[in-house]
Amino acid sequence: MNHVTQKRESSMLDGTPDKRLFWSIISDYDIQTALCELIDNALDLWRATSPRDALIIDITLDPDRQLICVKDNAGGVSKENLRVLIAPGSSSNSPDSETIGIFGVGSKRAVVALAENTIIKTHKKGDKTYQIDVTKDWLESPDWEIPAYEIPDIQEGVTSIDLSALRKTFSASDVELFKQHLGETYKWFLQMETCSISLNGESVKPIDFENWTFPPGYSPQQVTSEVELPGLGKVAVAITAGLISDRDPVLDNYGVYFYCNQRLIVKELKAREVGYFVASEAGVPHPDASLCRVIVRLNGKAKLMPWNSSKTGINFSHPLFQAIRPCLIQLVSHFSSLSRRLKNDWEEAVFKFTQGQVQIISGALVPQGKRLILPPLPKVNTPHVEALKAKNETKIANQPWTLGLVESVAAVTILFRQKLETKNRIALILLDSNFEIALKEFIVHRDDLFPPKEYTDSKIKQLFAYRPDVISEVSKKVTIPATLLVKVKHYYSLRNKLIHERATVEITNTDVANYSGTIREILKILFDLDL
Repeated sequence: MNHVTQKRESSMLDGTPDKRLFWSIISDYDIQTALCELIDNALDLWRATSPRDALIIDITLDPDRQLICVKDNAGGVSKENLRVLIAPGSSSNSPDSETIGIFGVGSKRAVVALAENTIIKTHKKGDKTYQIDVTKDWLESPDWEIPAYEIPDIQEGVTSIDLSALRKTFSASDVELFKQHLGETYKWFLQMETCSISLNGESVKPIDFENWTFPPGYSPQQVTSEVELPGLGKVAVAITAGLISDRDPVLDNYGVYFYCNQRLIVKELKAREVGYFVASEAGVPHPDASLCRVIVRLNGKAKLMPWNSSKTGINFSHPLFQAIRPCLIQLVSHFSSLSRRLKNDWEEAVFKFTQGQVQIISGALVPQGKRLILPPLPKVNTPHVEALKAKNETKIANQPWTLGLVESVAAVTILFRQKLETKNRIALILLDSNFEIALKEFIVHRDDLFPPKEYTDSKIKQLFAYRPDVISEVSKKVTIPATLLVKVKHYYSLRNKLIHERATVEITNTDVANYSGTIREILKILFDLDL
């Protein structure tokens, strides 16, 4: 029976984590993510050193032997700080500084995720050179103690990490993809004269996503502000949105890009939380909206960043993200809509404007329910086919058989705008077919001129076996100017040459425009269509 009446100490428990902790935190790590953790550590150590030499990070990925080596001259680690290299949660970074690492698990998780055997060598200036061997035996042992060895000196300020017995293999193509990822992720650092990263002896070049266009009246917009998180501190925010010049329809390289303390965290984000998949906002991601790009830059204390622990995604419930979300969604929605409204003429309305200035919108971020002051969107141009149908709405309602004739005329106009080498040939065939169908519809539906008893199905079939007879029959009932019929005969002859003769004739833009105008005039005469 329990007679305890107040709290009292019963025993002391050992809170040392189990080695299984490593396995639980590496499941979502790939080679790319793990290597970036090691680079992040080098960058943080280098930035914390004063004075500092130029940073050189040298990465070797050997797909033949499946070996990895990461070497940097960021300063090295002292004997007193060797523990931070292997102890989860241990970090020399202050959470109040603008660093990339904060959680104290990145490099530990990285080396375990990458390989069964890791050799870490480090030499801090004024100290000795040390080596730590993270082996499969140590990882499987319950003991957390690990020896640090003194070894012959390597270059001062250098740390090298050699990994073997890799858990995941990589290929030569993976190496190329990783090189691109490095250029994207560390663009800001690579633009500095004092920072360089090389991969297999080749310098990594910075890759910039701010490839804007500047359509008149619709230049990129940038919102700059500071967000204060009560009791925690301030974060500088810059959100830039606009239409891009480097659209790739295969890669879908649009959406939202997040940088935290100058490091790319996620790109091409198209999630509900940033405005996609909501009809009243950016809507469903679609090629029509694929010129919209929004770049979010957040700079401040590492503990205030909304990144996840592997720095591969954004925590949407984070108070900083929630603070910028209303403004972010408005920008995503605005430029997605602009992309859609200009979709029929991107070449002339967007891509040709490569010079200009990003427009700055300074001040506090707008809260939920408030609107940013952005340039008014252009009026939506009604698609050509819809415009023609609207113009002839009553006539189509009274003569429903004319709908196909109207849409065929619109189809030729749309086809004419396409980048097809044989579009003129296709347009000519379509126009001529539309003319012949128009004659048939006129005969079939004008009972007052062509009585069904006289113009039976067999009579019509016989009549259409020879086009001049059809034209002659219609011309007896309605006047079609001879100038138009001469043109019809000419283009009918060109069509026949295309279809029935050995030689292929050339159809010019002028031919299509001329024949299109001719057919429109004849449709006006036969059905009073306004085309």
